[in-house]
Amino acid sequence: ASLTIGEYILPALVGQWKARHPTSRVQLVIANTSEVIASVAAFDVDVGFIEGPQTHPDLIVRPWFHDEMVVVASPTHPLAGRLVGVRMLREASWALRETGSGTREAADRWLIEHLGAIDVAFELGSPEAIKHLVAAGTTLGFLSRQAVAQSLADGTLVELRTRLPPAVRRLAMVLHRDKQLGRGAEDFVRHCAASRPSRTAQGGRALL
Repeated sequence: ASLTIGEYILPALVGQWKARHPTSRVQLVIANTSEVIASVAAFDVDVGFIEGPQTHPDLIVRPWFHDEMVVVASPTHPLAGRLVGVRMLREASWALRETGSGTREAADRWLIEHLGAIDVAFELGSPEAIKHLVAAGTTLGFLSRQAVAQSLADGTLVELRTRLPPAVRRLAMVLHRDKQLGRGAEDFVRHCAASRPSRTAQGGRALL
């Protein structure tokens, strides 16, 4: 699973699965989206969970649900509590995920579309690292609402109000076209499909 899904979404689903299937073994490997796709394509794993539109000719992509991306800052950031325009966002410094991650792909697509060139001051390999950096300094972050829900609730981060449209991306499951899943893996895929989060943590917006 990609980092956002593997760290913030799948653990609860795996826990529910183990409660219902106590003898079933589940191994969860967390990597960025490009690495997840490569692992499924190489038959190293049964199923992958990814963010964004990346795919591979040997894989079947099953849409899962949509995830909202949000711009976050420290509560002490000069833009916190303001309605932020395009110029202010364009002039800010940003901390983003590394190239190859689904979150970075979503950031590049949405930020460049609406802001053009931006100052990417930091590239980090995990949402947690970005959250801590943003909370401690004057840079902005662009992360999944799933990843920042607790930080927004406890006040270590704030969501910036902008004039831009919502940033939404698709989360998906990927399977190899030529791999026959065992009964346990098929059941787990059905469990995840049926248990898709209907609402983000801490009263966030509904996920479709």
